[in-house]
Amino acid sequence: MKKRTKILTCVLAVLLALMMRAAPVLLVCSQFRDFYTDSQHLARIQSRAERRYLGEGSEHTGLTVYPLYSEEEELDYALIELQPQGFMYVKINGEDFFGWLGAAGMYTMSNKTPTAWTPYRIVEGNEVAFTDENGESISYSESHFKVAGIEDERRYLLGGEIPAVKRGEQYLDLVDGELIDYEPSTYSGTYAGACCFIGKSYFDL
Repeated sequence: MKKRTKILTCVLAVLLALMMRAAPVLLVCSQFRDFYTDSQHLARIQSRAERRYLGEGSEHTGLTVYPLYSEEEELDYALIELQPQGFMYVKINGEDFFGWLGAAGMYTMSNKTPTAWTPYRIVEGNEVAFTDENGESISYSESHFKVAGIEDERRYLLGGEIPAVKRGEQYLDLVDGELIDYEPSTYSGTYAGACCFIGKSYFDL
């Protein structure tokens, strides 16, 4: 038993030494966000999305990438609109360690495959889905921006969760259609959101 423990200790020591020696290389090889302009980020997202979703046998016939801005007016996200339908949101991360130890890369998707969404509102802290005349929940396979008919306006993803456009000093939340005075510190349970990002390499674009 002691022999196995010694062997394991030696192996861990060697791995640790290799990791420490590799750290400068990883730092040099990592892709920092500021190495690219906004237009280059969008082009990189477009190229990766086309390889992933427009291959042979794909049900999608084309796609468009739109910039999405944070409440600080920074290009922190993007929207991939697939044709004839389908969409997903993408987060632009600070750096890319090529999946090192399972961390997310430079571009993280909200989901790997297009999914439908249901408009809802917050009522007394609870999510209440919109329904049709038959009392059935409404769902859409196109993005919140496309459903709302947004074309030439600046698109936002507030807090990485709320698709929105500006209306004067307020934002129009495209999940429930309500005008909001967005405050990041009061987000939880206050505004209707649409997505979240999990920082794992599994969701890399």
